[in-house]
Amino acid sequence: MPNTETNTASQPAQLPKKPFMKGSMPLMLGGVVLCAGSMLLGYTVGHRQGLTVVGYDADAEQLVDVVQKQKTSLNALNKSLNAAVQEKDVAVANSNDLFEALTKAKAEKEQVEGMSTIYREVLRERGGLSLTIQNLAVKALPENAYEYQIDLVQVSSNRRRATGSVEIRLINGTEVLTIPMEDSNFNFDDIERLTGRWTMPKGFNPQYIEIRVNGATPVIKRFSWARGKPIDNTAAFAAEVPQAEANAK
Repeated sequence: MPNTETNTASQPAQLPKKPFMKGSMPLMLGGVVLCAGSMLLGYTVGHRQGLTVVGYDADAEQLVDVVQKQKTSLNALNKSLNAAVQEKDVAVANSNDLFEALTKAKAEKEQVEGMSTIYREVLRERGGLSLTIQNLAVKALPENAYEYQIDLVQVSSNRRRATGSVEIRLINGTEVLTIPMEDSNFNFDDIERLTGRWTMPKGFNPQYIEIRVNGATPVIKRFSWARGKPIDNTAAFAAEVPQAEANAK
């Protein structure tokens, strides 16, 4: 029989075995902790980057909107500026034309006044010109209104002023209406213009308009209402307008 003790002594002694899971537990815990830390770090960095990108896009969109509004406002300002420049150019051109016209009108006025002065002096040397109605103009206005303009002239040889008053009458057959005047009095050296307005009574259609000048030498002049031409022979109409004759007294 073999020696069992000798064989037993020649084999190495074996240690008791530990469970695998129990031995690798620290390594696994470290791996889990490492993975969890990596995931947390990646999420944090990615979340921050995502917020940054989203914020940048919002700011960029707002900036684009502001720039677009500024461009629109700038275009409107440019249009307004161009319109203002055009209006200024037109105004300058009109101003230049007006200045030229005014200068020409002043020159013509001075020329006319100079000629009038010469004529007046010649008339004075020849005895002068008694007070007279040089012109009568009547203009129709809306709402049955009318505007009158009367030019009186006198050139006195002794340079005496013309003073007195004017009366305007409308005549239709035997009807005579006196026009209310804004200022019927006059006091001038050579020429004076009286102007004013009145409203025609409804249904009244005058045949004549008569101007009576009450001064040192009374003057009566009648004009046809339709044609506006003076009627020289007033004596022929004296019987037709008794009211006018009565008012003249």
